[in-house]
Amino acid sequence: MVESLAPRYGGPSVACPAMCREFVRCGHETAIYSTDADGGGRLDVPVDLPLDRPVIRDGVRLHYFHAWSFPPLYKFSPPLAGALRKTASSFDVAHIYSLYGFPTAAAAHYCRKFGVPYVIHPHGSLDPFLCKHHPLRKAAYSRCFLPTIFAGAAAVMFNSAEELKLSRDAPELAHLDDPAANGPPSVIVDVGVEEIFFAGASEGVRREFREKYPEWRGRRLVTYFGRLNFKKGLDILVAAFCAVAREQKDLHLVLAGPDGDGYAEKIRQWLGDAGMLERATFTGNVAGVERVALLQESAVMMLTSYTENFGQAVAEAMAAGVAVIISDRVNIWPEVERARAGLVVPCDAAAAAAALRKILESPESAREIGQRGRELALARFPWSAVGRQILAVYEKMIERSSRRREVATSRVAASA
Repeated sequence: MVESLAPRYGGPSVACPAMCREFVRCGHETAIYSTDADGGGRLDVPVDLPLDRPVIRDGVRLHYFHAWSFPPLYKFSPPLAGALRKTASSFDVAHIYSLYGFPTAAAAHYCRKFGVPYVIHPHGSLDPFLCKHHPLRKAAYSRCFLPTIFAGAAAVMFNSAEELKLSRDAPELAHLDDPAANGPPSVIVDVGVEEIFFAGASEGVRREFREKYPEWRGRRLVTYFGRLNFKKGLDILVAAFCAVAREQKDLHLVLAGPDGDGYAEKIRQWLGDAGMLERATFTGNVAGVERVALLQESAVMMLTSYTENFGQAVAEAMAAGVAVIISDRVNIWPEVERARAGLVVPCDAAAAAAALRKILESPESAREIGQRGRELALARFPWSAVGRQILAVYEKMIERSSRRREVATSRVAASA
């Protein structure tokens, strides 16, 4: 279950379908339950994905349900709840993305009601930085729903050891990994990268994509992938780019991602104030082979986020052999640093600018960094490997749930 597949919601809208496609390749029957929420509006659901019945896409049974757009972040959806009430008992296991919304509460409720083991996947939402955003709404939701949701979970999934460490102090996780208090176990599983990033785009595709943007001709591209959002450290990225671009006239900034809550206007203002707006391109969301082509056309990919539970765009860039610069708040930074697969900087514009200069001044060094990143990605991030890890977690959840039912049945029989 994922609250929405709209690109504005970031990682889960990409990771969940990719994960489910991998499960299908492994021979499992898989379904996605989601809503048509898209910020304050509704997702433009394709005509072949109607709201009144499921559709099979890439072997995955996909269900969309209408959600009320007010309040937009809660995604209240009676049709989703109704479908869960009717069908939840038919599943062996449930995977629930995110925390703060109606779909999570509804899915967890019906899984508990029908004895279906479920994993809660916070996807970074317990990071202390994000807990300060909409604190009253989150505090109310935490008090009303999260204790029960976590108490009933068969596991809580994190995408990096760093994410788990940052989440440990959340009061909702007071009993995590505490069997004496029947607390759920924590599990750490990478986010997968699809094969297309390892295979690369053809020269023809790369040329055709670049021709869409004549302003890139003769330029070295500094690329950002992701939502245009407050948490992504885009103030740091823009300041660093502008500092280096004043010295190196062939640089061009590419911001590839959907706008979040009008944040793109702030970025344009920063670039305009620095006299750099004409040296930046806002492409909107870029997906599929064009996403790969853009990565391969880039001199460097930068992600200077204030918080990032994993950094899927970083893993994709490494898979494509592109040098990366990331902040030490992108939670796979320890792995990147140990493998010398990228440059890691604090959330500071001067440090990011220095790292950008270092990458640009030595193309050979940048290629070596990109190669080490590709080796790390090949070893850790293919969906074929990540999918097996997640399926192993599911098997343990199902086994543990079966044992609990057997114990409960024995106790009932003994008391009789």
